[in-house]
Amino acid sequence: MCAVLLMCSPANDSRDAVGQHLSPVPPTTGSSKPRSLRFTWSMKTTSAMDPNDMMREIRRVLDDNNCDYEQRERFLLLCAHTGSAGAGDSIVQWEMEVCKLPRLSLNGIRFKRISGTSIGFKNIASKIANELQL
Repeated sequence: MCAVLLMCSPANDSRDAVGQHLSPVPPTTGSSKPRSLRFTWSMKTTSAMDPNDMMREIRRVLDDNNCDYEQRERFLLLCAHTGSAGAGDSIVQWEMEVCKLPRLSLNGIRFKRISGTSIGFKNIASKIANELQL
């Protein structure tokens, strides 16, 4: 898997709990555009596709994998999956957000684990990323 880390400019150096650089969240949750976000991304989770179409594709893949999800904002989903306990997957919760990649004409999908084991998160996030048709 190829991953690239985009560097942050010091002008806007706000960070979330895991040290990812975030742009300020717009005051309205119904923003018509995804927020610009610097994060580690892979080629499987980037696309020039319209952000609304990307959200439809994410929901399709989540449904296909029996994942529960709740739309928190226009381009942000809180997801949950219950895997087999023997595989170390149990219950995993994570966020998926469609973001604009700065200085590129691309959108990316940010995965962020909320709860559950690292291996359980890796398993379901990899499966979802591989099935996305972006």
